[in-house]
Amino acid sequence: MSGSSSDLSFVKSPATRDCGDLQIKIHLASPDPDVIKDLGINDVLRLTLKTSTGPVVASYDGKVAGAILTTDPGFLISCISQGYGYSARVVSLTGGDCQVAIYCSERP
Repeated sequence: MSGSSSDLSFVKSPATRDCGDLQIKIHLASPDPDVIKDLGINDVLRLTLKTSTGPVVASYDGKVAGAILTTDPGFLISCISQGYGYSARVVSLTGGDCQVAIYCSERP
């Protein structure tokens, strides 16, 4: 199972972080091999909440590719609940492992 590595960063300092500044480079957790096999570098996945309280999942063509596990899931869930939209660009694929760069793609 993948998903143990994440790099959470913000354009502003964490004390003044803003949902629109969120940038994360992370490996998908529990990637679905049937979806991952169809991905290529620079493909874009859409982040959504599976339920109103999480978890955050990344989908491609309407199919869940994997989960997003961050060091502060509450912040990401809160931002999505406020109407911010996030996309995840595929930056590397190694076997069944998929690393993505998450960025704000839509503001309320």
